[in-house]
Amino acid sequence: MKILNIKFRRTKKVYPFFVDDGHTYLKGDYVIVETIRGDQIGVVLGETEKYDEDLIDEDISKIRGVKRKLLPIEIDKLSSLDEKAYKAYFVCKKIVREKLPEMNLVIGEYTFDENKLIFYFTAESRLDFRELVKEVNKTFKKRVEFYQIKPNDEGRILSAFGKYGKELYW
Repeated sequence: MKILNIKFRRTKKVYPFFVDDGHTYLKGDYVIVETIRGDQIGVVLGETEKYDEDLIDEDISKIRGVKRKLLPIEIDKLSSLDEKAYKAYFVCKKIVREKLPEMNLVIGEYTFDENKLIFYFTAESRLDFRELVKEVNKTFKKRVEFYQIKPNDEGRILSAFGKYGKELYW
């Protein structure tokens, strides 16, 4: 059993996932992985050397698996999925301005099966966005989830740049 580092496309976070030895994944391959939020698309960064066999046996329940590699047709679908999420972001941004102006909507993404729309936001404090969720669900007619992220996560997602044009990583 191997452990791969997988980077999520939109949030750019990196997590370990296990894969059976019978499958070969190369750096840059698009894969579907199972997460708490459903099936998500990630990019293989490579095999990790952080885990040894003893740790894998203890932590195997915490590490989820890679389901499969994306087919070329499915990779082509990613750009249309991103375009739909981009349009949904601006529709939701307009609703957020009316219902909850203290929320800063950062980015939106669809799950691969398009059953769920996920929005990430930042805010100075906790927000009660139940009315917002009702309005957004009515608009998109599908399950919509909101996740609050830290301001430094916002910089990573939006590919912020610091001194001398270097990309910032947190």
